[in-house]
Amino acid sequence: MRILCVSTCSALVLTLLAALGASARDVSSSRRSVLKVTLHATVTKKWNTVTHTTLSGCDVSIHSVGTRKVTLRSKRPTKVAVASGSGRVSYKPAAVRYVTAEVSGSGDQTTKYEPPCQQPAEHVDCPRVNKVVSGAILRFFRSKRNEISFRPSLLPDVGGSCPFQSATVRGIRPGLHQAQGELAEAALTNPRVPGQTAIASADVDSELDGDEEGTVTERVRWTLTFAR
Repeated sequence: MRILCVSTCSALVLTLLAALGASARDVSSSRRSVLKVTLHATVTKKWNTVTHTTLSGCDVSIHSVGTRKVTLRSKRPTKVAVASGSGRVSYKPAAVRYVTAEVSGSGDQTTKYEPPCQQPAEHVDCPRVNKVVSGAILRFFRSKRNEISFRPSLLPDVGGSCPFQSATVRGIRPGLHQAQGELAEAALTNPRVPGQTAIASADVDSELDGDEEGTVTERVRWTLTFAR
């Protein structure tokens, strides 16, 4: 049997060739690099509040001024495979390991007694506290094109009751997820580019009112460096 195929078969052949060419271009355009990733970050919380409450049957106001600061540093780089192609970028693992967290806290508080209580005001300079935690892992992700964000994580705290923090103030826990860092994704898999650094910052001020007045300030700064 003889099959006649002229224009239809020619179109089919051209379509197959075009598909093969597109597939080859996709393969050639995909790139992969293994980079050394390091993190440096500071996360700071400051509060200056006056809380109205009851203590030993007396109405009191507690003026509290405090600072909590977490400094994060990579003890050594994390090797991360970065792959790009078809407009997509992936990171494996999407995490920074071997991170050391240094936590410090300081502040003071003054308690004033309201009439009819006659007790004098009590002022306390809180002892400065420090703590070091090793081996932390911080996970990140591609939040959009040319942008990296960190997933929420619970950073270490020094604890303690001085200076005073109400439940509202204690519940404010700043973290790396509050800031997004920009970088040129195309450069990550370009062997001619020595590295890229994503730089991020965020500032948040919260005003309190009611039984508690004052301000809580959050400051987040981080750099994530990809080096060859």
